[in-house]
Amino acid sequence: MYIHGSFLSQQSDTITVHIVTGNDRAQTIEIGTEKADVYFSEDPAEIENEVNDTFDVLLRNSAKIRLLCGNLITNLFSTSCRDAVVNIYKNDTCIFAGFIEPQTLSQPYNTRWDELELNCIDALSALQYSKYKNVGALGVIYAFVKAEAAQRSFYDIATEILQGVTKGLDILGNQNIKFWYDGSKAVDAQTANRYQVFKQLSISDLLFLGDDESDVWQQDEVLEELLKYLNLHIVQDGFNFYIFSWESVKATPDKIIWHDIVANSTKTTAQQAVTIALANVADCDTTISIGDVYNQLLLTAKVENIESVIESPLDDDLLVSPYINKQKYLTEYSSDGEGKTAYNAFYAMTHNQKTTYGAGAITDWYLQVMRNKQWTFPMKGNTDIDIVDYFGSEGTNQHALPDWLGQAPGAAIMALGSVKMNTANDDNSPTSKVNMTNYLAVSVNGNGIDNDENKTYPSVADIQKNIPYAVYTGNKAGGVFSPSDEKTTNYIVLSGKVILNPIMRQTNTYTNLHNKKWHGGLPMDLKENEIYVWHKTVPSRNNGDGRYYTRQYWQAETPDKEVSWHEGADSGFYPYTGEGPEEYEFKYSAVGDSTDTISKVAVLACMLVIGDKCVVETGTDGQTTDFVWQKYKERSECQSDDEYYQQCFTIGFDPKIGDKLVGTEFSIQNNIDYKMGIDAEGIAIPITKGDKISGQVRFMILGPVNATWDVITRRHPTFFRHTKWSSSSVPLLAHVSSILIKSFEVKVYSDNGLISNGNDDNDIIYMSDTKETFVNKKDDLEFKINSALTATECAQLGVSNTVKLSTPLNISTGDGVLEVYDRNGNVKAKPEQIYVDSYYIEYHKPRIVMEQKLRDIDNVVSLFNHYRHEALGKEFFVQGIGRNLIEGRADLTLKEIGT
Repeated sequence: MYIHGSFLSQQSDTITVHIVTGNDRAQTIEIGTEKADVYFSEDPAEIENEVNDTFDVLLRNSAKIRLLCGNLITNLFSTSCRDAVVNIYKNDTCIFAGFIEPQTLSQPYNTRWDELELNCIDALSALQYSKYKNVGALGVIYAFVKAEAAQRSFYDIATEILQGVTKGLDILGNQNIKFWYDGSKAVDAQTANRYQVFKQLSISDLLFLGDDESDVWQQDEVLEELLKYLNLHIVQDGFNFYIFSWESVKATPDKIIWHDIVANSTKTTAQQAVTIALANVADCDTTISIGDVYNQLLLTAKVENIESVIESPLDDDLLVSPYINKQKYLTEYSSDGEGKTAYNAFYAMTHNQKTTYGAGAITDWYLQVMRNKQWTFPMKGNTDIDIVDYFGSEGTNQHALPDWLGQAPGAAIMALGSVKMNTANDDNSPTSKVNMTNYLAVSVNGNGIDNDENKTYPSVADIQKNIPYAVYTGNKAGGVFSPSDEKTTNYIVLSGKVILNPIMRQTNTYTNLHNKKWHGGLPMDLKENEIYVWHKTVPSRNNGDGRYYTRQYWQAETPDKEVSWHEGADSGFYPYTGEGPEEYEFKYSAVGDSTDTISKVAVLACMLVIGDKCVVETGTDGQTTDFVWQKYKERSECQSDDEYYQQCFTIGFDPKIGDKLVGTEFSIQNNIDYKMGIDAEGIAIPITKGDKISGQVRFMILGPVNATWDVITRRHPTFFRHTKWSSSSVPLLAHVSSILIKSFEVKVYSDNGLISNGNDDNDIIYMSDTKETFVNKKDDLEFKINSALTATECAQLGVSNTVKLSTPLNISTGDGVLEVYDRNGNVKAKPEQIYVDSYYIEYHKPRIVMEQKLRDIDNVVSLFNHYRHEALGKEFFVQGIGRNLIEGRADLTLKEIGT
């Protein structure tokens, strides 16, 4: 519906009101016509100033339109903020553009004409009704928005918000929305950069998106924090938005040169020094008061620290299973020894018979496949097919995925737990709980052949064609990772446990052991349906003679149904039991050298990209000096796979002399010593100021490292290749069934410039100085966007340095923002300091606040004029303007300009 009408003010100005509801003009109502039966009331329209004080960043206005209605107009009820657009014109100039406030309309229906009051809000006020990026609106899904979050300029963020709320704001369609900036803040004093600060600073979308949908910032909060950081304010005047500092307004009247940050046009506002006199006042009703006085201001930096660089694939809070519960997947039958007693006990176990053999065990393994929405696990390297989605989409046949991993390369997250029963039956207490542990399992399925390069599995080609094994698709961290000075080093630390799970050979498959006859004679006399079991033992950690051992696999359509033997399935996945073989003892760091100088056995190759940089491991020891940051090149920019995949680093472990490489649980290699100044253990990747690391984080597990063992371990610069084969070389992967990772985390730390002051938990507070005995504090000031700190500044403030999501980036330098240039004060300083200084100057002395009514005529009433009251001998600037449109009156809130 389109509603419009005009009336004359007492100053002979034509005031026109336009309203469009539901973006539909099919029906038209002209106010003041008998046909419409809608008229303006005696006090038809006014604009109200909603500014509280000069601390306000968004200087909002509202409007009231009063109509006399003979009929009910239901279209004027707005369910959402932007349903009904309102424009108010004074002659040919739009003086208010906004919306009918949603869900507030109440129309009486008692007399011939009932007065209907429409409460209207301007575009800046309307921002409070929308979340950042319009999350929660129809078709806007939080997970998708967060996945696409990036480091974006202040300009992109602010204009997206402002252009979004002003789309369709011009009802007549003959005006351009303008966003004027006074150029009072810049990255430096260069003239060319005066109006470019919004395009030269950036911050991560993630700051505004929070940890979940309920934490997403409202759009007005985002715009407010961007401008507050630069001590700027924004006011709407019709279709013009002005971004300015109070210092520009309070300066000696001259002119303000504005620059449209979108259209790149300029205009000049001549500032008038208007003396309040009988000729321009509307009445004698002047209100004078003393504004608030504070002799100390405390500004708290609400820091959003980055702790985790990525969400761990094993984070309990993020794991959800496509299956309703765990289920029994595998049973191990083990009988230590190779004599008759062990043999007979093993026979009983595999034929559902009882045995009391003291060295026998039956272990049931329970499994639950898990999904982490921040990670995908490509099937055979195809990133379009996720293994968990492929097998678990219907929540049935949970055994299918681990069965597949037992025969094919891939990766998945599984919770594993076991219940072990000793066949001696000397303890009949029930097991009350199956303790489940989350693992990231990377299947290898080595074939044990290490004397023939052509027959060894996995080969170079086998690994290469299955890259990548896991891809991080989340978006947890962004912002500036590099420190702000040369004294400080930040570190990305990867920690957890890693296991090269050995090939667990069996006496025979359970299917054969259960279904075929055990031959009691010599092996050469076997008949067709017989197997030979006697002395067919495999290595045991508990018995030098070995053990009889096999595995039985189970299946169930759904976990709530009874499992049944998965007959014929004898080659599925099996967990690390801690009882299988341990192979390849680490004896020497180099031939003839029995000291431990080897720092890392590489296990998994990973790719970490932040912004446009990636980590490259140049050495093989995993020391901090082995890691460098270099420009990341997409595959299309590289000449070969080798060139592309050499943009990676490896996760591994640091064995001690005597450790067995395969079959042992190791902590991920630690390259951190106490001199580095961080409280962490794991692989530390340093980030310096010169690295200029910032932006979105991408992470992939490319695949297992094709290391060889030849008394010492070696690896090729390209992880999926192996070093030159020799007669004594052993490819480690050929003896590995899977690689298991648990307790995996990727976090970020700062060495704080090697300053330890015990102030890790202190808030960052910027405080004005005061010498008065009585202190009236204003301590509710807060910056949610905060500047970077050098090590020296941290020491001065008594805080510890951290990597912050809430720190903006200077796009041209690639560094966190330490200072900005204030053109009014001709000073370069921290934005927090500029902010505190500005308000201390304004509020540390009593200032007169005056409400004055003036005739609303050209050159007299302006947001940027100065007003002088001769009787008081004071000069004032405009804090806000309201208007009574029928009287042609402007209600100015003025504040004394002081020093």
